[in-house]
Amino acid sequence: MLGSFNALTWLKNTKFSTNLSGKISTHRHFSQLKKLENKRLDKVDSLQFNVLFYQLSDLADPTQIVHLAELAKKLKLIIVADTEQFANFAFEVGAVDFLTTDVSQQRLEKCFDKLIHLCPLASAAEQQYQEQKQHQKSHSSHIVVKDVGKVRLIDPNDIVWVNGAGNYVELHFKEDTKPILHRETMKNIEQQLTPEGFIRIHRSTLVRRDAITELMPTDSGDYKIKLKNDTCLNLSRRYKNCLESIISPF
Repeated sequence: MLGSFNALTWLKNTKFSTNLSGKISTHRHFSQLKKLENKRLDKVDSLQFNVLFYQLSDLADPTQIVHLAELAKKLKLIIVADTEQFANFAFEVGAVDFLTTDVSQQRLEKCFDKLIHLCPLASAAEQQYQEQKQHQKSHSSHIVVKDVGKVRLIDPNDIVWVNGAGNYVELHFKEDTKPILHRETMKNIEQQLTPEGFIRIHRSTLVRRDAITELMPTDSGDYKIKLKNDTCLNLSRRYKNCLESIISPF
């Protein structure tokens, strides 16, 4: 839970209120949800609550309008109504969003996304959350290799180097086992393995950086790379920019 928002509600539509409460209770950016008592907009503590979901049914009370306009300056106001007739008023009063009580789940999520975007702390926390999520995903995913009569799940940590041709790549492993042929392009396998510590040393070769033990220049200006398992690979002049990556500290 990131807990950027404390929400307050005044909702007469039971179905919408239940739906909203359920979504907020499981949403990572909401830490508190409370109902506004007695419709007292003048009693709202904007230091404790930074989001207000408020349902409108009429505009007969001018005091209500004044209070909503003032609150919109202090917190994030979302106007709710049974129909779209109050949509223009919602934005005139300074609300950040307007929702009807029959709103879809997708539209409600867009409202939450807007709240996050408008809050610097929530926006920064969300960016960090997504980056961590992507990092975990890239480091926990398997490479799915389809073979005759079976599907193999390959752990990227077991791969030492990759060579390819066309729409196929050959996966070579730490253990002295037979390479596995995988229908995939070098471009796609490079995107998948770069977060795992692989670098491109040749148009058709990827290698795990921490598997390299020696760099040997050749007369042609290329390099020979020796791996811990004694495999020797070519590093072409085109990819000399990866030398710094190889010899610099991790």
